[in-house]
Amino acid sequence: MDLQEVYEFISKGSLENHLFRRGVQPIPWATRVHIATDVARGISFLHNLDSNVIYRDLKASNILLDSDFNAKLSDFGYARAGPSGDRTHVSTRVVGTKGYAAPEYVATGQ
Repeated sequence: MDLQEVYEFISKGSLENHLFRRGVQPIPWATRVHIATDVARGISFLHNLDSNVIYRDLKASNILLDSDFNAKLSDFGYARAGPSGDRTHVSTRVVGTKGYAAPEYVATGQ
């Protein structure tokens, strides 16, 4: 059987492009709140699956926007299965894109 990935067309590109690229119109605050709400819903969905998923690489370049500025999470390369059943431990090792770690973590390792 051939495995194929199917992607939805994301006409507005990434949130990063809209926040940091020069010459791009700023996103209105109401739209920013809509995007943040979509991202929160996506994370909540992943955390509430029967075998929950911990995303671990949330950043503007991994938030894709469709033509109506609906946000979609992308790049699940660092995602991991969360605890299930009796298990309560999940690795707390910090992963993700370098440069996105909290300064407190970089300074203390905690």
